[in-house]
Amino acid sequence: MINKKRLSVILSVFLSIFLVAGLSNSNAQDSNVVEVINNSENHTVFADLLDETGLNDVVSQAGPYTVVAPTDKAFEEMDANLEDLRANSDSLESVVISHLFQGEVAAQKAEASLGIEIQEGGIEASNGLVHVVDEVIEN
Repeated sequence: MINKKRLSVILSVFLSIFLVAGLSNSNAQDSNVVEVINNSENHTVFADLLDETGLNDVVSQAGPYTVVAPTDKAFEEMDANLEDLRANSDSLESVVISHLFQGEVAAQKAEASLGIEIQEGGIEASNGLVHVVDEVIEN
């Protein structure tokens, strides 16, 4: 589980960036990025990991955020490494954070930044974007 000090730092950084940027997304759908992921049949594992780390509480805030969401298939390909990851809360948090961006990041920029291929990009949410990938970004 994410420790309170680390969560406080993450929340402070995200809040500071949001306040400085002064960005809003008034024409997005009603669901936030966490709800978009939770409502997807193909992202149950990532939804669970967001919850396990407590980062779902962070990225369900006003944002904007961009979430690069690995499919369940991507996590299945990790085999036993997924259980090892879940057993180490620091590693789990690090991997989940590597799928999150502060601000709205276009699919093409996220691909270049992360060295991945986005399968479906630009799913709008009330507080940002969700991009779908078939791989897990591991540190």
